[in-house]
This record gives sequence, C-alpha cells and structure tokens, in this order.
Amino acid sequence: MTTEERIPDEYVWYGGSPSIDFVNTRRYRFEGGRELLQEPADLSRWLTAAELTPGRVEVDEALLAQAVQLREAIDLALIAVVAGDPLAAEQVAVVNTWLGRAAQYPPHLDLDQGLPVFRCSTVPADAFGALCRIAVDAAEMLGSEQRTRLRICAGINCSARFIDNSAGRRRRWCSMAGCGNRAKASQHRQAAAARAKADG
Repeated sequence: MTTEERIPDEYVWYGGSPSIDFVNTRRYRFEGGRELLQEPADLSRWLTAAELTPGRVEVDEALLAQAVQLREAIDLALIAVVAGDPLAAEQVAVVNTWLGRAAQYPPHLDLDQGLPVFRCSTVPADAFGALCRIAVDAAEMLGSEQRTRLRICAGINCSARFIDNSAGRRRRWCSMAGCGNRAKASQHRQAAAARAKADG
C-alpha cells in the first residue's frame, strides 16, 4: 500500500479549526506520535484535503520543515493554554513570523452579484499561503476567548486536540464515535465486572 493510499484515512477533521486540524497531523502524541507529514507530498495532500489550497501544490523539503516547525509551535502553545501555563516566547515568535508573511494575503472587498462582500482572506494558491492562513487561524484562536475552549482528548491512547463547542463546555473526547464510545464501553465493562464480582 502506498503512502498516498494510506495517509488520507488517518486525517482527522474534528479539531474545530484549520490550525488544530493541522496540529492533529501528528497523531498519538502521548507515545511519541505518528507523523503524517513525512515528505513534501504528504503536506501537499493534507493541504488539499483540508481545502486550504484549490488543488495539489508544490512543497519542497524546506517548506515542509517550516510547516512542521509552525505546527509544533502551535501545539506547544495549545498545551500551555490547556494547562494554564504562560506561552513561551519561542512559540509566539514562530507564529508571528508566519503572521508577517501573511501580509501577502490581505483582506479585500469582493462583489457578489453586485453587492460588496468583505473577505478576510482568499483561498491561498500555494502551500506557503495556506500555512500563512493556518498561522492566522492559530493567532485568532490563541489570542481570543476561544482559547478557553481548547482541549486535549481524554481518551486512552489518544491525544488529539480540539475546540470544545459543546453547549456545556464539558466535552472530553475528540470524537464520540471513536474515543467517546471506547470510554463508555470500557466503563460499562468495568461496571459489569464489578457487579459480577459482587454477585459472585
């Protein structure tokens, strides 16, 4: 099975924002992680699947390395926010570097059937622009009250990051279909075993 056939099945889209979905391209961080962006083509595929580029884009080794550096800076900032710790200047500097680069993609006014529509950004035409957009998304998330909704999945053997948009802000799992169901099934098995032991 080729990388092209295998990796898209491992993409997760429950982060709640492009920057968190990007962070989740390193899976299972609790045990050292599984890197989904191993080569330039992997980043190109992910950007296309995330609809951050209009199609496949050119990515070289240097841009892949910068992308991974951005992703890890966002993740370390996210971890600090979830833990209630201050952000490190290094992570802020990496995001700020990309925000400076994002100036190439300024907001603009479009026309939609003759009516003016303000657009914060356009779909980037290349991987560099998509990474700028990810940095802007991360900065907006980290620099607003939205940061209070950042979570790390409580599921066993998971470490996915997500924004808790639930009504009560008490979401614990990245996905009810995956980690949530496994946790509930485990609780059910433990309760059944405890009842059997008590009846025993």
